[in-house]
Order: sequence, then structure tokens, then C-alpha cells
Amino acid sequence: MNPPSLAAVLEGAHALLLDVDDTIVDTQEAMVVAGTEAAAALWPHRSGGDHRAMAQRYYDDPERWFPRYASGDVPFDQMRSGRLAEVAVAFGLEVPDGDHRSFEDTYGPAFRSAQRLFPDVPGLLAAAEKEGLPVALLTNSAQSPTRVKLEALDLVERFEVVVTTDTLGFGKPDPRVYLEACRLLGSEPDRVVCIGDSLEWDVLGAEAAGLRAVWLDRAGGGTSEPVASVRGLGEVTAVLSRRFGPPVADR
Repeated sequence: MNPPSLAAVLEGAHALLLDVDDTIVDTQEAMVVAGTEAAAALWPHRSGGDHRAMAQRYYDDPERWFPRYASGDVPFDQMRSGRLAEVAVAFGLEVPDGDHRSFEDTYGPAFRSAQRLFPDVPGLLAAAEKEGLPVALLTNSAQSPTRVKLEALDLVERFEVVVTTDTLGFGKPDPRVYLEACRLLGSEPDRVVCIGDSLEWDVLGAEAAGLRAVWLDRAGGGTSEPVASVRGLGEVTAVLSRRFGPPVADR
């Protein structure tokens, strides 16, 4: 089966539903920068290279603590402490009692400072706003860290609808979170296009809930799944611009 074209997916859409992490914000780099600083504070006797490797492992989450949190199986703090404990074991270290909080105390401010918007996001938001196309956010992160990201990027007022795992107590790919986002948008699911970097959560999960979907494949890895995909959000912006027609020239 051939994947649908991007133009076909966007045709007649009434709203966009964007993922946050590694879709509109460079969360991987922010987590690695913040994690490197926090690991250095917690284990200063290790080398700087070790600290960055620890931070990368924390982001990679080989024991899949974050998906367990997203499914509602573990609370946020347990997810975070579990990830840190796994990193410690992998590097032959320990996390003494109370040091998880010390890690977070360093990590938090560093994470806020490291927030960066991908350069193809403003154009997409501007095109959607120009044509009156509502844009909402759907993320598997919690409300508090999501607000940190949006505040750091001065985007809090841009999105009226932000659905996090706190909204219903679980996240993607549970069909109910996509439908809740559509309800808050006031749009039928088959008129909402979900866009994100996770094939499982932002595309297959969204389609299973009745939404349209576009996979943001920034790395260009490709997939055998018959889904619409783009290498950057600028491709979506270009199709939207053609869909709505060229801007009216000044007279």
C-alpha cells in the first residue's frame, strides 16, 4: 500500500494537533545539556565525557520508564528517579537517599535555559494562524515541564489547548487522549491532523483513534508503514500555503 500524499492528508483539515518533544522543541538536546550539568553536580569525580554519556542514557531511557509513565503505570517522580537509578547502575554508581532531589534541583534550571524551538516551527504557526487553522498540543509529558518549555519559548499564550498526561491520567497511544484533544478543539477527529516525531504515538496511535497523521522524520530514517511523512515542518507549511492560496499582494 502506498502512503497518502501530504496534500491529501491536509486537504479539508480543520485543525492541527502537534506533539511537543522533539517535534516543536529540541527536547533531546535540552535534556542532554541539563542532564550533563546535573550529573556533574551529583558525581563530580567522574569526567565530563562520562557526564554527557550519563545524560544521553537518561534521555534514551533503555528501561522505558517514560512509556510506563505515559500509560499511567507509574507516577512522574517515580519515573524520573527510576531513570536516574538506571543510569547510576550502568556507570557503577549509586544515588544516595535524597540525591535524586539534588539532581532535579540542578537539572530544572538548566533544562529551562536549554529550551530551543526548531527553526521550522514559527513558519508553520504563522501560516496556520493566518488562515484561522487552530493548533493544539498533545504531549506525553506532564503539565509542569510542558509549561516550563512553553514559558521559556514565550509560547504559553499561543496554544489554547494543551493536552498532557495530567489531563486524563495517561497519554498516547491511548485513543482517549487524541479524542479529548479533538473535543477541546471542537473538531471531528477525521478533520484533525496529528503531527509528531513518534511513529507509534503521533501517527499510528492517532490514526487508530480516527485522526489523520503525518510523521515528522527529521533523521530521514524512513519506515515501511504506509504513512505520510516529512523531513521538516516546512513541508507542511508549504502545502498549507498552496492549499489556502498565495497571499494577497499589497496595493
